[in-house]
Parts: sequence; structure tokens; C-alpha cells
Amino acid sequence: MIFGHGSDAYRYDGKIKMDFSSCIFTHADHTQLMKHLASMPHVLNSYPEPEPLTLERMIAEEQGLQPQSVMVTAGVTEAIYMIAQLYRGFSSIIPQPAFCEFEEACKLNGHIVSYYDNDEMEYLPEQRVYWLSNPSNPTGAVMLHSLMTYVVRHHQQYVFVIDQSLDSFTLNEPLKYADMQDCHNLLLLNSLSKRFCAPGLRLGYITGSPIIIDRLRQVRHPWSVSALDIEAGKYLLSTKYDPLPDREAYIAESKRLHDELEKIEGLMLMDTDSNIMLAYTEGEVRQMKSWLIENYGILIRDASNFHGLDSHCFRVSAQTPEEDDVLLQAIREYLRGTSRHFTKYW
Repeated sequence: MIFGHGSDAYRYDGKIKMDFSSCIFTHADHTQLMKHLASMPHVLNSYPEPEPLTLERMIAEEQGLQPQSVMVTAGVTEAIYMIAQLYRGFSSIIPQPAFCEFEEACKLNGHIVSYYDNDEMEYLPEQRVYWLSNPSNPTGAVMLHSLMTYVVRHHQQYVFVIDQSLDSFTLNEPLKYADMQDCHNLLLLNSLSKRFCAPGLRLGYITGSPIIIDRLRQVRHPWSVSALDIEAGKYLLSTKYDPLPDREAYIAESKRLHDELEKIEGLMLMDTDSNIMLAYTEGEVRQMKSWLIENYGILIRDASNFHGLDSHCFRVSAQTPEEDDVLLQAIREYLRGTSRHFTKYW
């Protein structure tokens, strides 16, 4: 487990007023969800289902799948570690930068890890797992639906694990296993925690071939998903709650924030198709992060623990227009005070 994921607001003793470090929109209204959970104290008096089958059936119905093709997990992170355990000893290809837990899970389970260096592809064992995020974390870039489909269908000798946790924060079309049920080499990861902007809930799920899902069930721990998480997931799916009722407006605001950050002297940004964006500054990000916390109560994501990135990289996610304007003002003020100048990074 990597420490330093966004959000690490718990480390700052209530100083954080605006959190740009997480991948989600942090202002979702969970009042009705909390009322619902408060009305169900009885679920604490007994064990949850050893496997959250009722929630899996609801997801399967929503996705147009048989329940045997769905597996609910304690967040996408649990899914990643279980898949790495199932394919223990394989070679794993992880194009960078990528979600840190891919690499950690693979190393823990004896994988030969490659960062997609073309010079070594011919020497890797043929038993391979490709780990991809779409949208990418930390860049926010999205691979075309048609390209992803082509790659998976034309390389069925390899396993593809595609993390779509951020698919709610882009207008691009995600892959759906219902459209690719003939592809037994594909596992899709999705996050209810992120979809409903409730990362305190640990709810993810895997969709894939019933044969592979059955093998994954054999390596999971019982009761890994709590009773309250299960009830929360059932409530959110049944009410069709949408924390982003105007998704197009939110993505437009994300683009505005990206474009305004890109105008600031001393910053360079990668292109993004979602609500998160990766930036580079010549100064040390840990100093900027500390200054923003102390002077504005703003939290950004230090991206130095992503493989291939360093202490000059940070990630932010769009929030409300008002908060985004404060972030822009704060970063301009910080960079003016440190007299940093732009140099080419990527």
C-alpha cells in the first residue's frame, strides 16, 4: 500500500478547506444517503454477506450482465491486489505514469514488472498482464474506445486489466463488458466510490469472464465489504443518485481550470480529457504544497511517488468555479514569490 494517495487531508489536523488532491468532486451532497444509513442500525448487529451478492446482482442488471460476470470489492485497490495474486508470477506491463498500486500489487505477487520499454518486450515471458487506466491517473488522458477495443480483441493471448475508476469524470465513452463478452482476456475495474464521489465508501467492482471471476472469488477474503458499504451501494444504485447532475458543465470547468493553469508562468501541464490534470513546476512541490496549506488551506497532490515522475510534479482536480479561482490565485502568488521560471519537462 502506497502512502501519499490523494486525499491525505487526515494528516493536516483540520487545516484543509479546499481539497484538490483527490480525483473526485468533493462537494457531493450525501445527506439522503446518511439518513438512509442512520435508519438501518440493525445491519451492525450481524455479519454482512460473506460475498456481496445482492449488490453484484444490482450492478449486473444495470450493466446488462449475468451476476457471474460481476464481483464487488472493497474499492478498486482490493480488486488490483486480487488480480495480481491470481496471475502470480506473470510478467506485468504497466505503461507509465500509472496508478501506483498496480506496481505494488504486482511486485508483492512476484510479477516481472515492465514499464513498457520496447527494448525488452521480446525478452519478457509470454504470460503477460497489461495494466491500464482509462482515464489515466495521474494525467487524465483518455484512450479512444475504438483503440482499446481493437487492442483487446487482437491480442487475446494477453490479459488486459483496465481501470475505469474515473469514467464518471469524462465525456468519453468507457468500455462495457456487455459489449465484449467474447473477450475472455479482459477485466474491467470500476469504482462506485468515485462514481458517487464518496471515497469514504470502499466500493469497487470487476466485470469479466465468469470463469475468471470465479477464480478471483477463490482468492478473496470473506466479509471484505462491510454491511454499511453494501447498503450504501444498494441505496445509491436504486435511487440513481448523480453527484454531478450537469456533467458537461463540470467538464467545461475542468477545461477552464486546465487552460488557466497553463497560462501561469512557471507551470507546464499535460493534456487531459477529464477532471484531473498533471502539472510540472521547476520548484519543489512539497514546498508549494506546504505553503498552500498554511496560507490558503488548499491541498494538492504531490505526484512524486508515481513511477517516472519526480518532486516537481503535482496533480489537481477541478472543484467549484469559486474554489478553482482561489487555487489559481494562490499558485500565482506562490510562484511570483519564488520567482520560478518554466523549463521543458515533457
